[in-house]
This record gives sequence, structure tokens and C-alpha cells, in this order.
Amino acid sequence: MTSFHEHKLWQEAYVALMDVHENFDGAEENGEIAEKVTESATTLTAKIADGLSRLDRRFGRQILMDAIGMVAVVRTHLAVAWGRGLVDDETFRALDGKYDSLAVALQNFH
Repeated sequence: MTSFHEHKLWQEAYVALMDVHENFDGAEENGEIAEKVTESATTLTAKIADGLSRLDRRFGRQILMDAIGMVAVVRTHLAVAWGRGLVDDETFRALDGKYDSLAVALQNFH
């Protein structure tokens, strides 16, 4: 069994998480919103790692299906951050697009 670190699905989530950190670390003026975005993105990435790490593939698949709903949480937090002016239009579109692609990849995971 390979490590979740080597799986493309986790790597996609990790890259998106690093982009979240790049854009939200140090955003003290809206600390609560920035914290929620970062926390939800981190939780999602950990959930994907959990699903990919399970020896019981059916149980792991269920965990990954739960992660799809968590993508909606991240995207909602991103939308609030954008609405409050914490990120500009271009940054929001880029981050939201990454999480949209991740949701598709999770749904297509076999």
C-alpha cells in the first residue's frame, strides 16, 4: 500500500491548502474568517488522507464521499472571505476553482 502522500488526490488537496495558507496567513483584520477558511481546508485535506489510508477500501471510499461535503464548507468560507473583501476576485476564483476541481476528483475516485 502506498502512502497517502503519493496519491494525486491528496496532493491536489495539499496544493490547494498551501494556496489557502499563502493567501490567508497574517490576515489579522479578519482573523476569524481567515481562521475558518484555513481550518476547514486543513480538515478536508486530513479527511482525504484518512480515506486514502484505510485498508478497508469500502470504508475509505465512504470517508472520501464525506469529504465532498467538506469541500462545500471550504468553498462557503472562501465565499464569505471574498464577500468581506479579504481576497480579491482573481484570488477567490483561483482558490474556488481548485476546490471545485477537487470535488469533481473526489466524486470520480474509484
